[in-house]
Amino acid sequence: MSTRSPRLIELDSLRGIAALIVVLHHAYLSLPDLPGWLHWTLDATPLRLIGKGRPAVIFFFVLSGFVLSRALIAQEAARPGSVLSAPGWAHYASQRALRLGLPVLASLVLSAGLQLMLWEGPLPAETPGLVGAATWSRMWSWKGFTEQALLLSSGNGYQLNPVLWSLVHEWRISLLLPFVLVFRGRLAMLMAVALVGAAIARLAGMPEGDVALGSSLLKTFAATAGFLPAFAAGAALALGRVPRLDRGQALAAGIAVLVMAMAAHDYGVILASVLLILLAQRDGPFAREMRRPSLVWLGRVSFSLYLVHMPLLAAATHLLREQDVPEVAALIAVALSFPAAALMCRWVEMPAHRLARRIRPPATRAPAGLPTGALR
Repeated sequence: MSTRSPRLIELDSLRGIAALIVVLHHAYLSLPDLPGWLHWTLDATPLRLIGKGRPAVIFFFVLSGFVLSRALIAQEAARPGSVLSAPGWAHYASQRALRLGLPVLASLVLSAGLQLMLWEGPLPAETPGLVGAATWSRMWSWKGFTEQALLLSSGNGYQLNPVLWSLVHEWRISLLLPFVLVFRGRLAMLMAVALVGAAIARLAGMPEGDVALGSSLLKTFAATAGFLPAFAAGAALALGRVPRLDRGQALAAGIAVLVMAMAAHDYGVILASVLLILLAQRDGPFAREMRRPSLVWLGRVSFSLYLVHMPLLAAATHLLREQDVPEVAALIAVALSFPAAALMCRWVEMPAHRLARRIRPPATRAPAGLPTGALR
């Protein structure tokens, strides 16, 4: 019997669009002296998603909470004890470590190699964006490389690939997701626990709606707690009965998503993310658009795209530093990110998934009334 829940390609497409938004956001940040109307457009309209970038990451967290919880629910239903047990959790954690860890390691190897080839020193202090402040500001060391590969850096420690700050929280909270199954029928309690996490982040001095990483390893755990509501919202959606929106509700949800795309706070983005997931599961025009082959492909390479674009942006910026053409560097980096993501997806991400699936699951008890052999 299969333990997998049916894959929703519409959600993959949404993930791909979110990854593209992050790529465009970082390219935008690398450009100086942009016209005022463009700044206004990327700050006061739904295109604020590109101007800020953070909403796309919050969407990743909500979607991860939904997709992972949905898969865990299906697995536990088919093989009781395969999730809610110590061996089951260890099996899940080892699979997650391979699926996340190998692509992360590959992105760091890529960035480290490009820096060795192209780095001639830090960029001028006035260089805008993450390329100037948080990427390749110093030559990497093996100690720093190891800390980044293990997701143990803090502050601006992810010099080789700044986007790894989000993987710190993704990794930690994904390890907790099997425990959300005990909250079935108690979703209010699940959200209450998650909001306590948000309170911890606030009491630790994390700016409201601007939590990333703390200045020390200990503070990064407080920052992780601040993202619990996003994952919990997705998990609650998976645990509860997903409502099917009628045409009027879908229209209202679409308008709400556009308005909340301009929201300055994470909670508005979390709500918009939930609505997007609901819209994607309704067989209407929006879902049909999400099934376009180009978007499905983008969703397939989204994780690799997220990981490779910053090393390429840093490489292009350093390669053309003497020419002072940041627009060209950004264009080259964005253009190269797609084939690079396709290659990384094929040669790193997919093999990591296959390797993770080869880890044997623990022995579990059969559901009442079924012989053990019925589960094989």
